[in-house]
Amino acid sequence: EALASAFHDQEEELRILQSLMQDQNIRSRSISEEEDRAMESLNALEIDTHTFGEESHLVTKQCSDVMGEIDALSKVQLSSIPFHIDVDWGEGVRTQTVGRYPTINNLRLAYRVNQKAGLGRKEICAAWNQAAQLITFTSGLNPSFSSSNVRIIPLSYPCAKIVFEGQSVHNLGWEALDGEDESPHVPSLSITLFLALLSELSDHIINSSERNGALHASTSPPFPMTMTSIDYVDVTCLRDTDTASWSSVVFCIAVNLRWLSQLVLPSDVRQVII
Repeated sequence: EALASAFHDQEEELRILQSLMQDQNIRSRSISEEEDRAMESLNALEIDTHTFGEESHLVTKQCSDVMGEIDALSKVQLSSIPFHIDVDWGEGVRTQTVGRYPTINNLRLAYRVNQKAGLGRKEICAAWNQAAQLITFTSGLNPSFSSSNVRIIPLSYPCAKIVFEGQSVHNLGWEALDGEDESPHVPSLSITLFLALLSELSDHIINSSERNGALHASTSPPFPMTMTSIDYVDVTCLRDTDTASWSSVVFCIAVNLRWLSQLVLPSDVRQVII
């Protein structure tokens, strides 16, 4: 009887040990799975860290380039730069084959390249650069003006830059002047932001003229503008493929730029071809 009791106790202890062993195996597997997940998370973190490092390097380089352009801009005497803006064509001045475009300092201001007209990225970028310089110069003549969310950097190669809300940088042209790997037109968002800045600056000048009692007929731009429209065309509704509409928008912008130069720039800087 004592032997049977001892045997029973041994069996009970064995069952307890087996139960503990099973629990230990379950815990061991759970810990192993946790370790696997931790290693996966660590690998993902290392990948994210590497990606962040690369992006940080690119952003730092971009900021350095922008600061360099700002420094270069601060050393340029913009008052010595004339602005010749031509939006009128005499009969037979340009044919439809060559194309008719508004010009600023004899550079054609356009939405897209035109191989038949010999109009390429370099000339378009240079023309928008001149337009950006005109906006910058006019803003400098109105120190009380401050755009709410758009800044322009005209002296940037190969094209002017537009900074939106201090976060995103947009090209007023193309980063690469050669090759066929990019779109044939100026980014529509960049033109939209340029229009927003032009409209905001024009409104500021008009309001200042009203306060100073200097309002006259020529104070209003030829084509009415808002932050998103010109000549009652909402540019946010235009597709990139609407070349004719965008070309019309660019023409209206050129006309209003001429109005702006006539209104605010001194005669030794403004040399407008009419």
